[in-house]
Amino acid sequence: MKKKYSIYGLIYILFFVSLFFCAEICAATDPFPIYPSIERNVDFWTDIYSKYPTTQGILHDSIDLHIVYDVIELLAPERHGARKENRKRIKNAKKKYKKILENLAKSSSASEPEAKRIAALFGPDANPVTFQKAIYRIRCQIGQKDRFREGLIRSGAYLDEIKEIFHSHGLPEDLAFLPHVESSFNPRAYSKFGAAGIWQFTRSTGKRLMTVGYVLDERRDPIRSSKAAAQLLKQNYKKIKSWPMAITAYNHGITGMLRAKRIKDSYEAIFKGYRSRIFKFASRNFYSEFLAAREVAINYERYFGALEFNRPVDTRKVLLEGYASIKNLSSHFKVDIATMRRLNPALRPPVFEGQKYVPKGYALRLPVYTAHDLLDSSVDLANNIYKSRQKPSRFHRVKKGDTVAKIARIHGLKTSDLILANNLNSRGTIYINRNLRLPVPDESPGLVAYTRGKEKTPEAAPLLSSGEISKTSQTATMAKQHTPTAYEAMITAPKLSTNPAVKAGNLHVEQVAAQPEKTIGIIRVENEETLGHYAEWLGIPTQEIRRLNGFSYRSVLRLHQEVKIPLDRVAKEQFEEVRFEYHQKIQEDFFGAYKVAAVQVYRVKSGDNIWTLCNEIFKMPFWLVKKYNPEVDFNDLRWSQKLMIPVAEKLVDGSPGTVVL
Repeated sequence: MKKKYSIYGLIYILFFVSLFFCAEICAATDPFPIYPSIERNVDFWTDIYSKYPTTQGILHDSIDLHIVYDVIELLAPERHGARKENRKRIKNAKKKYKKILENLAKSSSASEPEAKRIAALFGPDANPVTFQKAIYRIRCQIGQKDRFREGLIRSGAYLDEIKEIFHSHGLPEDLAFLPHVESSFNPRAYSKFGAAGIWQFTRSTGKRLMTVGYVLDERRDPIRSSKAAAQLLKQNYKKIKSWPMAITAYNHGITGMLRAKRIKDSYEAIFKGYRSRIFKFASRNFYSEFLAAREVAINYERYFGALEFNRPVDTRKVLLEGYASIKNLSSHFKVDIATMRRLNPALRPPVFEGQKYVPKGYALRLPVYTAHDLLDSSVDLANNIYKSRQKPSRFHRVKKGDTVAKIARIHGLKTSDLILANNLNSRGTIYINRNLRLPVPDESPGLVAYTRGKEKTPEAAPLLSSGEISKTSQTATMAKQHTPTAYEAMITAPKLSTNPAVKAGNLHVEQVAAQPEKTIGIIRVENEETLGHYAEWLGIPTQEIRRLNGFSYRSVLRLHQEVKIPLDRVAKEQFEEVRFEYHQKIQEDFFGAYKVAAVQVYRVKSGDNIWTLCNEIFKMPFWLVKKYNPEVDFNDLRWSQKLMIPVAEKLVDGSPGTVVL
């Protein structure tokens, strides 16, 4: 009998041991493990995506996301005045809990009920030092339930094809859920710093894998950009051998993650203890957000009930063997321009506004119902539609004494067309150093008006001239003062027509000199430009520009610094055109997603520099800040110097999935 029991005991032992080893094997083979150290973070983000809407703000500790102080009610983001009111509510709530933590830091023995509740969040081992550190870690996260639900519905149009793309690259298919974190599957998503599309590729990363230019921006195409995302994630994994780190590298950059791995070795060690100037809250939480998004997306019925997803759109493709007007293509294939635009999101607005042709070699998507005889009529396309070259982009830098009529006369244009092309007011007001776009001869002003009207793009705020800024400053001094902060005043910015297209700065090649072996031009550095940009536009290695100027690898370009460029491969006019289009695109993209709703007056403090002000404090692109401060030397900021800082608000639902104030 004892022998029988011992056999059963051995069987039970073997059974549980096998379960243990099975769990270990499964954990080892799971590409996306949920480590014990991140479980609370995953739970937090799961609640953000499935429990709290954008009308609620969650006040929490930025390190231990399990510590939630309060959930406050906010106005819906689209309501008039919501931004200002919500900032006020968040500020007051943070102030309240900061005061409680300050009191706990002085004496851990709390007597008031609210203080006791807060103290209990930190556990029995909390001490005054614990509460003192927590004072500086109060953060507010805006809920995302409604946006995540919308993203789920949108994802139906692309998800199956994206999964197939990842499968074809030998990657885990669940990576297809990552756009829920990046953009809520919104193809029109665009960040203030220029990340675009459902995968939020920056220009620099996107250009390595796709076409990102003035006419065509494949970051906007959900399928093409998904192929690029698969390539990038595969490269990350090949270099770092860990999916948690490869996914984090998608946000933080592979170079930064390799550095973190060298210091801390494992993902858990990085999560627990790695910090750097740029590895902060967003990078630390990115993998946890992905895990939470995957959980909510896979089990959406548990969190949202039944949903009706968007369906994939069947299309046919026609490979264009020449350049072509979108208006002519629309007429030939009998497909309206609005449908063309919807099916071809990589084509930028200038194509639909008649400024540029659809590029040669582009695979044009058409509705599946397009007649076969129209698709096969390549002879008709060649004879009636195809052009041999792209429309050029021309511009004129306004000089003293210029008027709109004078500029139009110089370039053989109608004054009305020049006004419409640059969204000038009815009087044609222009300012010195503004770069006006010169419409091409066969550009259709009616088509521009039609496309913009169809999109119903709200008005954007202007970029102010120095004279206007002076008036704005006077208004600011009359505005109601905020409680003592770094900001002196908040004022409403005036309105202007859609896409202001204001281009300050000199984009021309200033001097050209012929040398024995090559032609040399001299330019002055403008904002958002690097040696890499110049090398790209000239079709040469960056090192060639370094040698020509005597720059070392550690040399940093300064705004308005003179740089010599070789012009033996690319003509002066060609360089100026692509440079103009680069700056034009930055502003067109920004004002397609944002408007400047107000201006803050800020006094420079000790230790401030333009990088930290733009990237960490105001979260505003430098080029836009510079437009509002045309007389400021950003290479030499002075203590207490006044800066005008624009406040941007979204025009469309183009925000990344995670929104924080």
